[in-house]
Amino acid sequence: MKSCVAILLGAGLLASVFPASAQAQAKGKNASTQQAKQQLDAAKDKLKDANQELSKAEKEADKAEAAHRSALAKVQKARQAAVAEQGRKLGLPTALAQRDAAERAVSSAHAALAKEIRALADYQSAAREADKASARLQEVREDTTLAEERKKTLTAELSKAIRRPVEVERERIEADANLQQLRLKATEAGKQVATITAQAQRAAEDDGDVKSAQQAARDAADKAKSARAEVDKHKKEVATAQKKANTEAQQYQKAQSQAKSKKGKNDK
Repeated sequence: MKSCVAILLGAGLLASVFPASAQAQAKGKNASTQQAKQQLDAAKDKLKDANQELSKAEKEADKAEAAHRSALAKVQKARQAAVAEQGRKLGLPTALAQRDAAERAVSSAHAALAKEIRALADYQSAAREADKASARLQEVREDTTLAEERKKTLTAELSKAIRRPVEVERERIEADANLQQLRLKATEAGKQVATITAQAQRAAEDDGDVKSAQQAARDAADKAKSARAEVDKHKKEVATAQKKANTEAQQYQKAQSQAKSKKGKNDK
């Protein structure tokens, strides 16, 4: 009788111990899953914050770069104003007027001389021959009975005749002493403009407004560089946070999988 009682008590004790153990394991798995979820949420929050900081940094970098472009434009504007002022002091307006007048004189003399040349008998004769050669050249190109070598020879001869009026005009114009002198004067006037312009540009670099604008541009460039470096730093932080979030997501999935697996075994 006593042995039966002992057996029954032992069976009851085992029945009470094993379910408690299973419950403890299940609770441990749930706690592990909850902890993994909390870590994942924290990683997501950190990633969100990192992205927000990156967005702010990019906006600041855009503003800094825009400010740098504006500063560069101000340098250009200040330089142009200084060059104009220095040029005025060095006599650039007068030099420009003289150059323009010289170029107009060349153009006018060239047109008048060309008109005279085209009225000359030898030019008129060359022009008539050119018209005939042009018509003949068209016939040669369309003539399928001509040998290729003969066609090349005729084409060369006729093309020469076609160019002759232009050559006559150019030869006469290049040989004209008056036009040569006018061209020389225009060339010298152009050189004078170039010399004064170069002097004005060099002097402009010492202008106070130009130097001030250049310093502002350098400062803006430094700020833009720093802002871009800040963006790069935040990009790295986002990458690190993203990697952490991915790792925590994997850990959470693993914890969920283990919890489901253990639950299935316990149900059996």
